[in-house]
Amino acid sequence: MGIKQNNTLDPEVQHITHFFSVFKDLDKEDAFRQEVLRKQRRLVFKLCAFVAVAMPVFMLSDYMIVKSELWSTFLVGQRLVQITACIVFLLIIPRVKRYSSYDALVFSTLFIFFSLLQIGSVTFVDDYALYALFDIIIMICLYASGILTVKLSLTLCVYHSLIAIIIVIFVKGLDVHSQIIMVLGYGFSNGAGILLAIAQQKNARQQFLLQHFLREKTLQLKQLAYRDSLTNALNRRAFQDHFRDIERMAVRMQADHKNQFLIAADIDYFKAVNDNFGHDVGDKVLVAFIALVEANIRPLDNVYRFGGEEFMILLQGCDADTAIKRVEKIMYLLNDSGLKIEELEHPVTCSFGITPILVTDTIDSVCIRADEALYLAKKSGRNQYRFNPGSDPKPE
Repeated sequence: MGIKQNNTLDPEVQHITHFFSVFKDLDKEDAFRQEVLRKQRRLVFKLCAFVAVAMPVFMLSDYMIVKSELWSTFLVGQRLVQITACIVFLLIIPRVKRYSSYDALVFSTLFIFFSLLQIGSVTFVDDYALYALFDIIIMICLYASGILTVKLSLTLCVYHSLIAIIIVIFVKGLDVHSQIIMVLGYGFSNGAGILLAIAQQKNARQQFLLQHFLREKTLQLKQLAYRDSLTNALNRRAFQDHFRDIERMAVRMQADHKNQFLIAADIDYFKAVNDNFGHDVGDKVLVAFIALVEANIRPLDNVYRFGGEEFMILLQGCDADTAIKRVEKIMYLLNDSGLKIEELEHPVTCSFGITPILVTDTIDSVCIRADEALYLAKKSGRNQYRFNPGSDPKPE
């Protein structure tokens, strides 16, 4: 089974670009971005809230490694701007509904945040290596989190690397050895971060494909479990599982003075068809009968094959007269034009039992009542219908 899944997914995976890790199909990319937007919003909200809370803690230790003349002037203002940016971001991000707006908001906030961080590096006295290590760790975590696309991560990477290298070479009074170490540190860490971003984005899209693949397979298996293999009609299991919805619908329709009707149907003398013409012809009769019924009910109605030549037809949102007219039309078509089975010279007829679905009904009670009406139709000579009103004195 694993081999089949991989074979199915491989062509889809090939539709992901190698470097930027996006779907080549724009519609699929849009669907993916919109689906993960809610998850990404929650992640960036938590990250931003953490930064907003942690920033005052860093302010307590800033004076230990910052030039004294800049502590009370520049750096405090910088930290306050960062905290303000976080608060504004936290207020806006929950209202973002489209991923394009999300990208613009997150990227612009990070751009401002890291610009302030880089400018703040000039205030450090001698512990710039400690600052750089802290800076690099933040960047790698940012790339690995997957909150930005590879393109935006790459843009931020180039900007961050250039500014950091300029500060290392032209602003900080470092010796050549320290400069080389710092430049390599920023270069390799940003490069590693981009590789992490590429892998994360590709994995996220592969997971998206796998989830949709599994949903489709689950739906297919559910349809197979709910469908009759010969006629493709819904089966008894589908009726049993749907009955809870049918019960709720009965309550709702009663308030609107409408009803649901269950119609038991049984093809007359079907055993004789199988015995005289063979099961192949019998199968044709079943398929043609389902096709005829489905062509003469609405899309919201359903027909279920309960087994053999027994069927249940569910009509929703109608009255008794409408239900009876539907049955009469099906009977007329069966007797007039027939099922058009070449091997059969005489028309195939059917008997019906009609009953409303009451609010007090269980699946057993309504099926028994429909079967009782069907039995009366059979007993009265077949090729006819009977109506069982249940607890009602007469059909409404």
